[in-house]
Amino acid sequence: MSLRKLVTASAAAARRVSSSPFGSQRRLYSSQVLIHMGGTDQGEIFSDAHKAICGTGGEVKESRSVRLGGRFSQMFLVANVDEAKVEAALKDFGHGIDYLNVQAARQTTRDMKGPYCATSPLVPFVRHARLTVPWKRGIVDEVTEFLNKNGVTVTDLDEYRAGKDVVLEGFAHLPTGLAEFPQVSESDLLQSMERMGVKVLEFAKVIGQDPPAKASAASTRS
Repeated sequence: MSLRKLVTASAAAARRVSSSPFGSQRRLYSSQVLIHMGGTDQGEIFSDAHKAICGTGGEVKESRSVRLGGRFSQMFLVANVDEAKVEAALKDFGHGIDYLNVQAARQTTRDMKGPYCATSPLVPFVRHARLTVPWKRGIVDEVTEFLNKNGVTVTDLDEYRAGKDVVLEGFAHLPTGLAEFPQVSESDLLQSMERMGVKVLEFAKVIGQDPPAKASAASTRS
């Protein structure tokens, strides 16, 4: 096949697999895919979606599920899955889905090694944070902007009410000093938040998970 014919055939194949009524860009198979779906909350959707994904042969590595205001939003990081097959399975199982996106997942250190692998040099800079502050308009913006200005990145953040207070719970990634932000004094950071009216319920170091031990040659043969 000539180079021109090869390029033309490849472009045509790319157009065929990228078309989807839900707007996702599919490939027939990839090492990991990210599934994001949402719609009207109609009951026990998470377990049914999980079952539908596993029924296609995929392995769910991580997931996040939120139900709020009569709606649901779910994300699944799935390995060893046929993208077209899993998309078809989720489109067909109902439950009021009006948004579905299936795409190749970006390979990050977190995806490949687990959330907080013990061998990661970033583990000493990660804290599990739980903060509470009396609610007032804009208070969450004030707290998160203060952290951002000090080089602290917050991930997996949950926000909910507890009486007259707002509770913020998630992971705080302190600056390593290797990028644009210098390392910060953790005690100074917490004291500054307390002066803002924030009560720090928890700001604990995260213990990394050791990778699974490799089986020895002797145990493999037995």
